Amino acid sequence: MPRKPYPSDLTSTPEYEKPRVNSASFIRRPRRIFYGWRMVALGGFVSSLTKTAVNKGFPVFVLPVEETFGISRATVSLLFSLARSEGGATGPVDGWLVDRFGPRAMLFVGAVLLGVGFLLLRHSPNAWAFGAVYLGLVTTGSNLGFSYSMANLINNWFYRHKALAMSTYHAIDSLLPAVLVPVMALGIAIWGWQSTSTIVGIILLAVILPASFFIRNTPEGIGLSADGAPPRAAEGLERSGGGPLKTWQEPVEYSVAHAMRTPTFWVLVTATSLRLVAKSAVMLHVIPILVSEGTDQKTAASVFGLLLFVSSPLYLMVGWLSDRFPRHLVLAAASASGTLSFALLASPLDSLGVILAFVFLFAIADASAPSNWATLGDYFGTRTFGQLRGWVQLINFPGVLLAPVFVGWWYDHHQSYTVPLWIFTGVFGLGALTFAIMQRPKPVERAAPVGQAQT
Repeated sequence: MPRKPYPSDLTSTPEYEKPRVNSASFIRRPRRIFYGWRMVALGGFVSSLTKTAVNKGFPVFVLPVEETFGISRATVSLLFSLARSEGGATGPVDGWLVDRFGPRAMLFVGAVLLGVGFLLLRHSPNAWAFGAVYLGLVTTGSNLGFSYSMANLINNWFYRHKALAMSTYHAIDSLLPAVLVPVMALGIAIWGWQSTSTIVGIILLAVILPASFFIRNTPEGIGLSADGAPPRAAEGLERSGGGPLKTWQEPVEYSVAHAMRTPTFWVLVTATSLRLVAKSAVMLHVIPILVSEGTDQKTAASVFGLLLFVSSPLYLMVGWLSDRFPRHLVLAAASASGTLSFALLASPLDSLGVILAFVFLFAIADASAPSNWATLGDYFGTRTFGQLRGWVQLINFPGVLLAPVFVGWWYDHHQSYTVPLWIFTGVFGLGALTFAIMQRPKPVERAAPVGQAQT
């Protein structure tokens, strides 16, 4: 059964981009790079700009915003924690919108909200006005236009190489922030965060809006199939080209209700929540943590940039492993690496070697995020992927929201991050164990394969 087209697909794809499909064409034409990899590259590029400004760049705003408005570390933690976790509160709605209208339309809307939000930030008279703009426009635009839309885009275009494709996308969208986040920190130091936010808003609108018109929502929209297989052959995909893929199984589509009735979904939700809670608790404070241990603010920002840079090739490595070995074991190993990284950060050791070891070990854990979402798509399909991801985000919303606030509150009262670091070291370790026991949905739980009606 062909995938139901998004409304924008009905009129947006030029006829000349739809390849003629017949057996002779596949014999005569030389093999080309699958068109889906263009979507990976383009999606990674536009997302990298957003990640620079929001997802990876938010730590450089923490101390300047705190100083400008004279608020406590707990308050600024609450503000940015709300921003990072808002995607969970609105996740089911965001996921439904992306499933209904397609990634391209939501990318355009998200870019407008994001760009306008950064332009308005400089006019915030107080912390609450800043928070209203940041949450209402910047974060909403980032989540709707990039977090959900781009994950859906890659999930639509790939099946057998889903983890590698998502990891490649994240490697691309993490490479540019590794360079630009320290530049943004320097801009804040020279011109202030207000002027820097204006520059960011202009760049986002000028680059992302035109780029959104080149996005193609699905391979079916231009006469292709997932992974580049000949159309109508998706049901009979063989494990060929580079050897057998141990984790490949026949594509299966689940409804939201059907997926939620499987134990696997809830194990995956629990493991994902533990990983995200631990990560969010520390990532918001990573620069202040390094500063509290004696590193100056500019050096701490550079260490953070190094973390982003190291993550880029590790995305590819973890994704490659995830497509060739059981995904749950790869995710468990990555979370174990994150556990060790937090233990090092919490320890009294403060040498350069310890900091570099933390960067490398945490980068492995951070690089597992695409494989985490690829597992969701692998187990439950593409048609409700956005909604299922939204429910996963909604369920972990309270923990992702409160964990950084707790860390900031503890520092305000004890002037130390040691106890919170040890607590979330344990949380990360529990996540690793949960991933390790996760199993693919059993055959009796599975929905009908792609192309067959569900009963």
